[in-house]
Amino acid sequence: MITLGFVLILLSGFSDGSFFVPAKYTKKWQWEHYWAVFSIGFFVISWVITALLIPNIFSVYGAVDSKEIYMIVAFGALWGVGAILFGTALHMLGMALAYPITLGTVACFGAIVPLLTTERDSLFTVKGLAVILGMIITVIGIVICSRAYKAKDDHDQHPDRKKTTLLAGLLVAIFAGVFSALINIGFSFAENIIAKAQEMGTHPILSGIAPWCLFFSIAFVVNFGYCLFLMLKKKNVKDLWTADLPRNFSLGMAMGALFVCAVYVYSMGATCLGSWGEVPGWIVFMSVDIITGNIWGLWTGEWDLAPKRAKQLLKLGMITIIAAIVIVAIGQGLSIEKAADSDASAQNVQNSSTIYNDS
Repeated sequence: MITLGFVLILLSGFSDGSFFVPAKYTKKWQWEHYWAVFSIGFFVISWVITALLIPNIFSVYGAVDSKEIYMIVAFGALWGVGAILFGTALHMLGMALAYPITLGTVACFGAIVPLLTTERDSLFTVKGLAVILGMIITVIGIVICSRAYKAKDDHDQHPDRKKTTLLAGLLVAIFAGVFSALINIGFSFAENIIAKAQEMGTHPILSGIAPWCLFFSIAFVVNFGYCLFLMLKKKNVKDLWTADLPRNFSLGMAMGALFVCAVYVYSMGATCLGSWGEVPGWIVFMSVDIITGNIWGLWTGEWDLAPKRAKQLLKLGMITIIAAIVIVAIGQGLSIEKAADSDASAQNVQNSSTIYNDS
């Protein structure tokens, strides 16, 4: 199961790091056109896969408290905003730069939120200090990536316009990470759905995908609605109906398929890994995700005209952000191990007390 888990994690990281590649090959479409089809893709495909793997999914949803469903929908909407921002960052900065900045922010912000809300006592423990250190290193990595973009920018014919795009793009990428990280809070309300799915006959490996249709559904409403708003505002709805519509639509649906498969395969892989999914699995997924996105960005020519120094800085920034993710994940893993040891010690004390009383 461990080997299968890591194979699935590797595949999910590659899939998530690749989902934006088809967008680069659409013709005569603006961002809002292919992103609208992408949102249709992840909505339809998520329901098709879930219906095939969990046929009684509506019975599962009906068996849990409606308040939990509402909370999932609320945080799913915020996650949908994060998806819009991530898509915008990819369009503005390219894959090579947007991936490490956004995913580094996701990792650190997703870990710091619980520390500032429900786990304040852990702020100055190993876990808390690891998260703080990880955030500092992430900021350093973002600065290095920014300098890489500036070094690339200096060789462009329109440096002023590009510099403005860099500042705006960095802010968009960072906020994309912040909003996307809120899915961690939303998923905490999904534990009963997963448990109920198992109770109603779903295999444990598949039960983790049960809540995702809800997240994808509300994210579809947010993303498609925003794209439609842009098309109406720019009056370019008619541009959808070009001679390249079949090709462009297929590429947009492929984006959705890669995105959904990444989420679902990661969920199954993490389940296979068990406790290993908390640290090694997360590190492998995020690292493969960032590296894949970075490689695709370079391979598709985003940095072809950049000087060698810019490319070296980009690689250094990517490695720095991956190091921050590793530190955060290890800190969380140590806290989990410490908690487990404490529980074991408490159980030993209880058992000893029981034996003493019985004697």
